[in-house]
Amino acid sequence: MDGRRRASALVDEAYRALGEAIVDGRLRAGDRLRDVELAELMGISRTPVREALQKLERIGLVEVAANRYTRVSALSDRARIDMREYAAHTIAGALRVAIPRCTDDDIVTMLDLVDRMHDADCSRAYVTAVLAFYTHAAASSRNIVFGRALDQTDLVLRRNLDGWQSVSDGTRGTLFQHLRAQIAARDTNGATWTFLALHGFA
Repeated sequence: MDGRRRASALVDEAYRALGEAIVDGRLRAGDRLRDVELAELMGISRTPVREALQKLERIGLVEVAANRYTRVSALSDRARIDMREYAAHTIAGALRVAIPRCTDDDIVTMLDLVDRMHDADCSRAYVTAVLAFYTHAAASSRNIVFGRALDQTDLVLRRNLDGWQSVSDGTRGTLFQHLRAQIAARDTNGATWTFLALHGFA
């Protein structure tokens, strides 16, 4: 590996390690992030750590006040609401593109993932299931932009969707039945509308 590729790999490793620590709560809102300490802890130089922190700032997981602090950002109610809206519409868009392009095996996998969403017994399990559904829809769409967007937003999706679930009223079970039947029938418009309705956006 040449020097440039090695440097890029170190940035990616630091970005992923710090991002995962924020997502799982080892680093909490308000925690200070000092590049010297983090570099020493990770056994790397400060440069890839600084670049990783800049990447985390761009997706909103870190906030920086020049010459004052770099810290884990707080998760506001607005950030939660905006992310739920973004996620619902982006996943529905991936689903719309994916269904006509799915193989029969892709459809079977998608139905299994719908069942996982339905059976999730808490928000954390639901978010894990719905993001697995999104990952599969993005891959099945054969559209590289969906895949790249997911790679770039994975960490912030997982953090900001904390607490998200499908609708909890009496329509939930019926909507999941409809979603399953529509995907099986390759009813693109129906499945897209139902997915949005499951999350209060239709």
